[in-house]
Amino acid sequence: MPKTAKTIFGTTEKSNFILNMTPESYYQYNLKILLGFLILMPLFCIPLEFFKVYSVPGMALSIAGVFAIVFVFIGFMKSETPKKLFLPACLLGGMLIWGLVSFYNSYDYLISIFGDDGRSEGWLSMLFYGGFFLLGAQLGTDDNRLKLLHGMLWLGLAECFWSLLQMLPLGFPSYYKSLEPMLIFNVYLPSGLTGSPISLGVMLSVLLIPALLEAVSTENPKRKLLNYICIFCFSLTAIRTQCLAGVIGIILAFVIWLICILIKKSGKKAVSCLVIALIGMILGTVWNYVSPSLNGMYTSISGETSVSDGIYFYDGGVMWEDSSYRLETSGYYVRNASDNPNGTFDIENISDVYHYLWSSTLKIIKSYPLAGSGQDNLVYPQIYQSLIVTANPNTFDRCGNYYLQIAGTMGIPMLLLFLAVAVLTAVRGGIAVRKEDNWLHTGIFCTVLLYLILMFISTGSITVTPLFWMLAGICISLHEPENSSVM
Repeated sequence: MPKTAKTIFGTTEKSNFILNMTPESYYQYNLKILLGFLILMPLFCIPLEFFKVYSVPGMALSIAGVFAIVFVFIGFMKSETPKKLFLPACLLGGMLIWGLVSFYNSYDYLISIFGDDGRSEGWLSMLFYGGFFLLGAQLGTDDNRLKLLHGMLWLGLAECFWSLLQMLPLGFPSYYKSLEPMLIFNVYLPSGLTGSPISLGVMLSVLLIPALLEAVSTENPKRKLLNYICIFCFSLTAIRTQCLAGVIGIILAFVIWLICILIKKSGKKAVSCLVIALIGMILGTVWNYVSPSLNGMYTSISGETSVSDGIYFYDGGVMWEDSSYRLETSGYYVRNASDNPNGTFDIENISDVYHYLWSSTLKIIKSYPLAGSGQDNLVYPQIYQSLIVTANPNTFDRCGNYYLQIAGTMGIPMLLLFLAVAVLTAVRGGIAVRKEDNWLHTGIFCTVLLYLILMFISTGSITVTPLFWMLAGICISLHEPENSSVM
């Protein structure tokens, strides 16, 4: 009798695609799921931008996340999972288990599971991030990794296009046209579809590195043109966010790239990239300087007073515009909220803002060192005069530091587990980069490192954090032979 394909429960060969799935087709499915998220998330963020439909972006994460988890199990059942993924998978499992411990200690159980409205960073988001990480580690080939990275570059360009509509005084809907917490109007800050100028700055900064590296390395004219466009748009738009994460991030990305170029001694090929990046950064800086007069900015602190041209940073205004006005997940900023046990601060002073956020979060960590206050529950330990969150001035749900955010919401053990995953990823990625001169591997490794650095002055979001987990998964498996799998 002729040999037939394996089947299960009497199903036909066509319907039994899992058992008969080849490693190559498995890698392709993983790639499609991750690329699908890059398409779904910005599309699902549009209703929130226009109609305040808070739950829709979380649906994009859930749809892609469920598929990711399913295919992680398929890979395990088919013995496609690389052996070296055992340790990081165990660490991720430890994070999920400790997340359940934090859940039982949380102020609001529902929020701990699903995340707050518009944030969606509860326990389920951790599960989905783990799925993205493991799928990223199982793309199989550099060709698939490059396709995912190009998908991210196209996502960055889409964010820049949307941001351009927000930056121009055209009346395009944007939550950051004005910054009510600072009583400054007609600012026109870009946030794209990431939800915040800070998140946008982080995304564009980290994606600038692979764009710069590929532009120097590739001989393909179409890919070179794509990277040139990305370099210019990312540099300009990140500077225009007028937030620390965007400005410092784009400068760090540029410096990291220069170091890579000097090490590889490919300076001649980098001249055009250097010029394009500098033009974008300079144009963005000049635009920042003249934007007050260009946009007709004014402040209403003491009547309507025009804002003078100059370089300003709006981190404090952006944070409370995001949480209190856009999502209503914190109290409003009040300059003299003397009843707040954490004291008061000047929202226009960046160092004052970050000191207030970090010191207040450290108090929460001290009170809940093991299990934290619960996923996405950072605001609840701060409530002091009303059970309604928005009626407690100067409270916050994001502390401007991802590491403190993790410890404050899920405890110090969770922070240690995350740091273990981050260190393991960096070490394995570094080993792969040292062994092989490959711009793609170097770009992914440096992108992951820059993200981890920027998390000291920013926090995660469902629009940007999944990109880190995908790239971290790729980074941890760069040194793996393509066919190394569990027996």
